[in-house]
Amino acid sequence: EKQVIDLLNDINEFAKQNKEDSYYLQPLVVKPCKWTRRDGSQIDAWEVLDGQQRLTTLRLILMYLFENSFTRTEMNTFSDNMIYDITYTNRPQLDFSEPNPQDNIDSYYLATAKSAIVDWFTEKAQDEVETAFKHCLIYPSKPAQVKFIWYVVPDEKQTIESIQVFNRLNKGKISLTSSELIKALFIMDRNIISNNDRVEADKLTFDWNLMERQFQNDKFWYFISNGNDNQQTRIDVLFDFVTEKPEENTDRDYSYRLFQNLYDYCRAQERNDTSIELNGLWKRLGIKNMRSAWEYVIRTNDRLIAWFENNLYYHYVGYLVSVGNQPLDIYNRLSIAKQQKKDREWTNDDTQKEFHKLIMEKCFKDKDKYLNTYSIDGLEYGSIYVNRLLLLFNVESCRQKGVRFAFDSFKKERWDIEHIDSQNNASLVEHEDRLRWLKNVAYILSIESKLNERKKSAQPLYEICQDLIPKYEKNVRGIDKAYTDFSKKVLDYFSAGDAAIKNKDCIGNLTLLDYKTNREYQDAPFPYKRYCIIREDKAGKRFMPIGTRNVFLKYYTNSNTESSFIDAMRWSKPDMDGYMKEIHNTVDTIFNVVNANPTNSNEQ
Repeated sequence: EKQVIDLLNDINEFAKQNKEDSYYLQPLVVKPCKWTRRDGSQIDAWEVLDGQQRLTTLRLILMYLFENSFTRTEMNTFSDNMIYDITYTNRPQLDFSEPNPQDNIDSYYLATAKSAIVDWFTEKAQDEVETAFKHCLIYPSKPAQVKFIWYVVPDEKQTIESIQVFNRLNKGKISLTSSELIKALFIMDRNIISNNDRVEADKLTFDWNLMERQFQNDKFWYFISNGNDNQQTRIDVLFDFVTEKPEENTDRDYSYRLFQNLYDYCRAQERNDTSIELNGLWKRLGIKNMRSAWEYVIRTNDRLIAWFENNLYYHYVGYLVSVGNQPLDIYNRLSIAKQQKKDREWTNDDTQKEFHKLIMEKCFKDKDKYLNTYSIDGLEYGSIYVNRLLLLFNVESCRQKGVRFAFDSFKKERWDIEHIDSQNNASLVEHEDRLRWLKNVAYILSIESKLNERKKSAQPLYEICQDLIPKYEKNVRGIDKAYTDFSKKVLDYFSAGDAAIKNKDCIGNLTLLDYKTNREYQDAPFPYKRYCIIREDKAGKRFMPIGTRNVFLKYYTNSNTESSFIDAMRWSKPDMDGYMKEIHNTVDTIFNVVNANPTNSNEQ
């Protein structure tokens, strides 16, 4: 039922577009044969090697239209005996008109499909939809038509090879993806131009497998994509790049349709048929046959691999893709910039500056103004720029140090913007979260109560916490007020005194943290967060961005001038200042590339 409805919806969407184009169904593989009728006479027919289900469903749709929506004029023009006939070899008595679901499994599925078709048309605005279906399925003069991709296997040797090819592509009757259909076109073209010499097709298949293996590498895949579900298979990204698929286009078979146009054009040229026009994309690229298209695919794939292997491209392309940009847009932007620089040779510095401009334009531009280095200091929790800046800081830190940022590990997790030093007011409301917070605090207080310099103030708090935990587990009456009062005392205790950070929402008190770790220590005091970060980093089971790890290790605090470096258990304003200085040292060059002219500055 689902596949029947999907087909009806697809045809309906195509019909509503009212374009002078064709909608191609998946390949129908047939071979010519003689069919013996019940009366013993023989007729010319087609044996269907692949596509029985699609043919059956289309026949049921046509039968519905003939029986329910034809006007008297249309009945005089067309008749129901014009519908192609299907005979199932193993069930020749199958009744398409009134299938009895109790007779056999095929009759059951026929009855289910017919019912789904009737229900679907009944649910729609019948007259309008049925007219659109008749125009694209029956009227030969209408410009927009639904067509099968028709593949005829002429002899026994090709029959066997064809079955093997399409069985590999469509094993288990899983729908062919766009890339698999493109692969079939390339293989069929190689077979034709090489007179079925398998060497050509086998070499293409070998090269294809090498490319596909590259896309199965998570490090490469998550560098060039965000791993979303819009792609049918990973290698589809490559063909969307080649065919310059628009970002807003949702047609999953967009790339395949363009390659099908090229394939049909090539076959038409061999027949001296001028009725098929080459798509404008292929004309612009100078591609007139499948072989040159394949060479262009290989060159495009090599370009993506070169990006992946280059430290500059890897980090900047990876970052731009991570925040929602398409590889094709990045490539076009660099190509245009190179073309405009005609007075001298393009250098690596030019590439880096162009990446910086692109990052600013795509990520840190508000209407017609760019954020500048002064804007960074004013960013606060909740701003759309905080996530982009912290990710850029981590990616650029890795690039400058020659360490690869792990886009694959990053994109497999959910990420939060976390306060390094907890907010002034505890925000936890769930009983379970508060109980976990108490246990986290008890762990740290148990350590501090044993230290000479902390024992006097930590011991009383530790005893209160130990008393609260069993009461909170039993949910004793009035325990929530006791929790609130205690949480304020704890936050005061773990503050840095006069050097405490006043605005906990400022960018200098924020960092990237994966959702799981953040969930475990949400609102916990700084020392417990630090303990968790070190524990997770040692275990190596969770990805920890370099900036996040270094913040909690006080890596950016000046150990020669700041006493806060010695006190690893408190996060203070000097620590924040050192962190902010490192952020500026890392990203200011990028921000300054578009802010050299003061008129471009955004002083907000």
